[in-house]
Amino acid sequence: MRAGEETESSLPARPEGRGARIRHVLRVAPRMPFVWFMRAYRVVISPLYGDVCRYYPSCSKYALDAFEVHGAVRGTGMAAWRVLRCNPFTSGGVDHVRGSVLERRSAEIWGQDGPGNNGRMYKR
Repeated sequence: MRAGEETESSLPARPEGRGARIRHVLRVAPRMPFVWFMRAYRVVISPLYGDVCRYYPSCSKYALDAFEVHGAVRGTGMAAWRVLRCNPFTSGGVDHVRGSVLERRSAEIWGQDGPGNNGRMYKR
């Protein structure tokens, strides 16, 4: 895990009212096994690899955010596409999940355009 990636959850906030809470649980429940798996992966397996991802946030944080924000089906597709893009032939850069906490924080710091040069600090 990289420094700065430990943020609060990007899951939708719990609403007020009994009916709204029931709809919220029905909407969030299918994605939770994926979220729990990614959290366990980030604690147990990810530290064994070290800092090898070319993107920020790392691929495991991207997958966790994708599951939290977009759900199980779309999150799986987004995570798979990200892992396929993370290879030695890409230059990497900053790539946030739309609607995640990290994207909102980045927009607060850098503005809506994000950092220049796609977030890379140096050329490859």
